[in-house]
Amino acid sequence: MQIYKSKEIVEKITNELREQFTVLAHDLGRKPRLAIIQVGEHEASAKYIQKKMQKATEVNVEAKLYHFPVEITKRDLLKAIDEINEEADGIIVQLPLPTSLPSQIILDSVRIEKDIDGLSNRNEFNFYNDKTKYFHSTPATALAVKELVNYYNIDVKGKRVGVIGRSHLVGKPIAHIMKQMGAIVSTYSKKSTIKGIEVCDVIVTGAGDPLMLKREHIKEGAIIIDVGATYIEQDGKKVLFGDLDTTDLEGWVQGYSPAPGGVGPLTVVSLFKNLVEAIKHKIGI
Repeated sequence: MQIYKSKEIVEKITNELREQFTVLAHDLGRKPRLAIIQVGEHEASAKYIQKKMQKATEVNVEAKLYHFPVEITKRDLLKAIDEINEEADGIIVQLPLPTSLPSQIILDSVRIEKDIDGLSNRNEFNFYNDKTKYFHSTPATALAVKELVNYYNIDVKGKRVGVIGRSHLVGKPIAHIMKQMGAIVSTYSKKSTIKGIEVCDVIVTGAGDPLMLKREHIKEGAIIIDVGATYIEQDGKKVLFGDLDTTDLEGWVQGYSPAPGGVGPLTVVSLFKNLVEAIKHKIGI
């Protein structure tokens, strides 16, 4: 049984990104700029932002966090983003936003050529309709899964791939990427509706339901890519769990990606790969 860890891939991509951003900094006459927008306080968001800021330092990108109070109005936030659009080369709006704000309107206010998360409606249209001649970013989690699949030579062409989760952040773009790679894709919304998934050759799970996917759901010899990431308190500490229960998988599955240590770190570097493409588009490379 193979465990598809991402440490080596992340190190390889990080080194490549550092070199690319050094060249782009010369072309720009300054360091590339990444803006991260956060509204209010959210513990999980703070952890993810910290990882992005740290990676920015590693690859020679100037990252700036714009942290707004939870009470900010839609009008004031849109005005702030309009100004950030002028300054940054790439922009991330950290989700979730407070329920008082219209998330999609906020996401759509980021210019498509700076939307490195790929969450604006215009970006999604170009992505799902394969508008390759128009600029768009591939959603980072989907790009991370593709990187993992390619690195470990996981053959999905003609294979039955089950994707658990249909969110526009994770499940939907992953299903699209798998189809682009030639897979026969079935999607499942959550644990209660995964009947039939046991025939799948590859399962990509992003339900956010800790340890919900068990051996009984998995075909012998299948491959599991765990995109789930949920923090649970244990002994006074927050511990990250994926969707996959790895108990008794030895000798049953061909391999799986762990959580943590699998897709998560790849998602962060995938954002910076999108930033490289955004800057290249900007300067006409």
